[in-house]
Amino acid sequence: MSRNLPNIIFIVLDTHRVDRLGCYGYSRNTSPNIDSFAQGATLFENAIAPAQWTIPSHASMFSGEYPSTHLTVQSGDSLNTAFPTMAEFLQTSGYEATGFCNNPLVGILNNGMRRGFDVFYNYGGTITSTPSDNNGHDQHKSLQLLADLRRGYRTMIDRIAMPIQQAVASSTDIFQVILNPWLVSLWTRYANFKGDSAASIRDTAQCVARKFNHAEQPQFIFLNLMGTHLPYSPPDRFIRSFAPIVKEEAAARDFMRIYNTQALRWLIPLEEPYSELEAQTLSQMYDAEVAYQDHLLHRLFSTLDQPEYRENTMVIVTADHGEMLGEHQYMGHGLGLHQELIRVPLMVRFPDQAHGERISQVVSTTRLFDTVLDVVGIPEVSTRPPEAVATRRLSLGNKAALLGQDQPLAVSEAFPPDNITQIMRKHEPELMAAFHCEAIQRAIYQQPYKLIRTENIHDQLFDIENDPHEKQSIAANHIRQQMVTALDTQLTTAIQRRASGAQTKAASNLEDKAVLDRLRGLGYIE
Repeated sequence: MSRNLPNIIFIVLDTHRVDRLGCYGYSRNTSPNIDSFAQGATLFENAIAPAQWTIPSHASMFSGEYPSTHLTVQSGDSLNTAFPTMAEFLQTSGYEATGFCNNPLVGILNNGMRRGFDVFYNYGGTITSTPSDNNGHDQHKSLQLLADLRRGYRTMIDRIAMPIQQAVASSTDIFQVILNPWLVSLWTRYANFKGDSAASIRDTAQCVARKFNHAEQPQFIFLNLMGTHLPYSPPDRFIRSFAPIVKEEAAARDFMRIYNTQALRWLIPLEEPYSELEAQTLSQMYDAEVAYQDHLLHRLFSTLDQPEYRENTMVIVTADHGEMLGEHQYMGHGLGLHQELIRVPLMVRFPDQAHGERISQVVSTTRLFDTVLDVVGIPEVSTRPPEAVATRRLSLGNKAALLGQDQPLAVSEAFPPDNITQIMRKHEPELMAAFHCEAIQRAIYQQPYKLIRTENIHDQLFDIENDPHEKQSIAANHIRQQMVTALDTQLTTAIQRRASGAQTKAASNLEDKAVLDRLRGLGYIE
């Protein structure tokens, strides 16, 4: 029944700033391959991530719900089974789902992100799992015993390593120990912290070529890339092209070498702004990582550009969040809701899309969930209460609704990561107080305005059209009150959806009998 459904590939450029891509106006030639893809896709100029870091943002994209609803906001949290994932819904519609993941927070932790995937490959963490473990020469009959022994050994080691990795993510004490610069240099190099972008892109391209036109089932592929995450160590030729300061200035080389081992500095606000040399070094090295990852993506985009794939394939390219590089005295992506952190790239090439277009409306990347389900033909988001909007209305493919006047406002939520705040409470209490690091923050958009609420402290209103870097909060009391009311309404709705999801266990009103039968088999409906 389902072979005529489109193949879907969902690419998340983890920690990728929108302002470092040529298709979004960047002057340096960091992204020729992404830019070329964007020319034939629908590019959303103002896409907003639902959260400031990996776990809650992925949980929102996978479930279609904001963090206040799914509450998967800490390293030790797991996405409630009351909220089926995109992959689970696709599985019920007959898809084969394969993940290629470089981020251990998504691919290794027991947090529900892998629900619905038939196969999930991990390129990050102490124990990797890749297609080469199960294919190629290992499957030659003469090497079958060796392959079996190797798999057994990996399984044994994985059973030991998995709880250790889970403990590192959930224990502040262990987390603090591994932030020692000497240990940072070890685990970033030997524990595959950033995975293997080249191998995962190669394997994804091979999977597309092998399955998109030949498998009996429609295919869903998820690819997470970590190339632009700290530490920064791109190949030398990309440093020469995009970070010449590192080649020309000994002080810049020394700064970058030391900074790559100081993981705590990646997480907390700055006591003092970076010097000009430090800021320029970090910015240029980030660009070098962007350019290197874009270079690697050429192979996958070239495969996806073949006519036989374009005709019946939806390709999504987005980011879970951006990255602060010293703006507003923030580094990394643990805290805050500034534009550099939550405005993200978003490009969708729909099946057989003939030409590219640009959409200026502010949209949330949570709507990718609805967009995928809409393409598959699931008319309602079953985890939402009856009065909630239909999947079709939230789909980014529904141009009429997208350009209408009654679109839902985009919201982003920053729940401070416990492992960061507990360390700061102990070692940087004054810095924590100055930056309100323990407060939950929420932002809501109503073009051209953005309201940031720092819980129990203050609200700030920005005109991001005229002040894109959020330098000055404005009064505009009538607009402020409208947006405060809208944010309060959104939060109330999010809490109601949380309660409704828990009570109804994702009751569905889908009409397709085959889909209903699968959902019953998974226990989502009675």
